[in-house]
Amino acid sequence: MNEWVFLSPHFDDVALSVGGLVWELTARGDKVEIWTICAGDPPFDKELTDYARMLHIFWELGEADVPYARSREDEACCRVLGAGYRRYTVPDCIYRYVTGTEEALIKVPDDINKPLEPDEAFLIPPVTDFLRKNIASGTELVTPLTIGDHRDHVLVRKAAEKLGIRLWHYVDYPYIDQEEYNLAEWIPSDAEQVALQVSPSALTAWQEGIACHRSQIVFFWPDVDGMRLAIAEYAKSGGGGTIWKF
Repeated sequence: MNEWVFLSPHFDDVALSVGGLVWELTARGDKVEIWTICAGDPPFDKELTDYARMLHIFWELGEADVPYARSREDEACCRVLGAGYRRYTVPDCIYRYVTGTEEALIKVPDDINKPLEPDEAFLIPPVTDFLRKNIASGTELVTPLTIGDHRDHVLVRKAAEKLGIRLWHYVDYPYIDQEEYNLAEWIPSDAEQVALQVSPSALTAWQEGIACHRSQIVFFWPDVDGMRLAIAEYAKSGGGGTIWKF
């Protein structure tokens, strides 16, 4: 039995990208945990940014503690996939401010895909330390490739790389479908590979797991049926079943 930790920048990223693979691994007896890194609360001493407030309305989570509400969606998803879960306390980039200022980090959607601000570098060592202290010896660690250049995905990968070990990498979905990317440019030719065919049962679990993230469906698809169709097409094309170690 292998033990795996999949790093998820946000509550839904592993489910979206490789939910079928996670289910296949757990079905064969492996132990899998999904660790969400950017699961922290908004700063208590600042107002929500206009962009964060807009997203909260869009997600239809009401006046609830939104990170907590999303964590409950994640718990339901992990149960479907057969995975354990853990969280770290970096706030999502939509809640962050430029250090020492009242300037929101994310003002418009394009800001999400900009390079990390120099002042954000202070977030990386604590994440690395958290991983170093909590990942058991022999555990296989899986991080996003960072396709799409989402700054939180980049932060997570950089923190994992500072461990100085060879890492597994998964393709960031749905970003891979939003633009044309050549995976050969992202993956070394000598990378080790695990490729599992996503079975019908795994596909169903994958779709059901994503459906648990109810607040996020409308962010990518018109409805749940649209999501199910898109995931089925992605799996049919060979997506979501392969990770690479380098």
